[in-house]
Amino acid sequence: MRCKINQTLCVIGAFLIICIPLFGAPEKKVLANGITVILNKDITTPIIAFTIFVKNGSSFESKENNGVSNLAFELLMKGTTTKDAAKFAEEVEALGASLDSSGGDDFSTISLVSVKKHFAGALQLMAEAVLTPAFNKEELEKVRKETLAVLKSREDRNFEFTYRKFKEVFYAGHCYRLDTLGTPDSLKALSEEHLRKAYFSGLTASRLVFAVSGDLPDDLLASLESKFGGVENKDTGLLKQGNTEFSLGKNGETVFKSDKAQSMLFLGYPAPPVSSPDFSAIKVLSSAIGGGMSSKVFNELREKQGLAYEIGAFSPTKLYDSHFVFYAGTRKENIEKLKAGLFAQVEKIKAGSALNEEDVTAAKNYIIGNFYLDKQTNARKAWYLGWYEIMGKGFSYIDGYAEDISKVTKADIDRAAGKYFNNRVLAVMESK
Repeated sequence: MRCKINQTLCVIGAFLIICIPLFGAPEKKVLANGITVILNKDITTPIIAFTIFVKNGSSFESKENNGVSNLAFELLMKGTTTKDAAKFAEEVEALGASLDSSGGDDFSTISLVSVKKHFAGALQLMAEAVLTPAFNKEELEKVRKETLAVLKSREDRNFEFTYRKFKEVFYAGHCYRLDTLGTPDSLKALSEEHLRKAYFSGLTASRLVFAVSGDLPDDLLASLESKFGGVENKDTGLLKQGNTEFSLGKNGETVFKSDKAQSMLFLGYPAPPVSSPDFSAIKVLSSAIGGGMSSKVFNELREKQGLAYEIGAFSPTKLYDSHFVFYAGTRKENIEKLKAGLFAQVEKIKAGSALNEEDVTAAKNYIIGNFYLDKQTNARKAWYLGWYEIMGKGFSYIDGYAEDISKVTKADIDRAAGKYFNNRVLAVMESK
């Protein structure tokens, strides 16, 4: 009899476990002061990830204060008004949490990952970092020195160095011309007060998006209201959006010498922003043409002709006008042949003969598969939810992106290529 009762209880218990919802559809809430909050329930793991997106970055800077946003966000993890850098780091580590921040161009982020058991304490530390950063002079000098070292080391990395040169020509007069890290001259001129002004000018409710994914506590919204409800929903007017008007009216070119053993080439064309109906078609095109070892330029120019030791193409997702770039590392004697080969590929793309239906299908499958693999963790789910929201697509585009990619046809790609692949910018780093 007892055995039958135990079996019945096991069946009932299993039924209850199955019926408990492990996931919930992401939902949008708004705090009393206007801060947007995206919540995603996932109780399959005790991990909670929380990312704060701030509409503040290098696209709101000038040549003179370029790099101020990145420095400011880096310093958020370097102490608060009540804790120095060592004490703050010690308390984060004691909770087994991860807390990071970084500056960007269209937005900057503060990210927290914590086990549910210690989430309340970790959230408190995150709030302290966001609301009461110290911007300590000594810590500023350390971060400034580290950033200058990164800029210097970039000169030794062919891809990054040439890409930077390309964007300086491609985005002349545009806010994307400014480097997220800044320049040696601008960085050396920045003080704690510059950082404080740039950071707090952007810390307004209308510029913030919170995205949280994981085993969410019942009192989460109340906690967020308590900690961040004091953020004003009033734009100071001190943070000025840089120029977003873009037009590539003619071809551009920059050629520069290098003492490196290898040469590098970038060939770029205008590409649509994330809001454009052409966005998905260009994404599929970039994957099919130059997204990996099975791509067209890889097979044609590297495998068959041996003109490059690395080659590919990409088109980054941007709030404003983006770019479609072919890149290749090569020997100096192959530069002209490589240029001719890339121009030939572009003509095939514009003529609609570069890709067939199988190429398009394979590229779509590749993008969708990688997208689903990438957003498996709560940290990535939170990031995508907040990213799509602050980029204007809406948090639900975390599901819509794959659907849009799947609908792209070869005709869509041919039409988009004809629209954008006209004037171009060529950047060449010639080796010795």
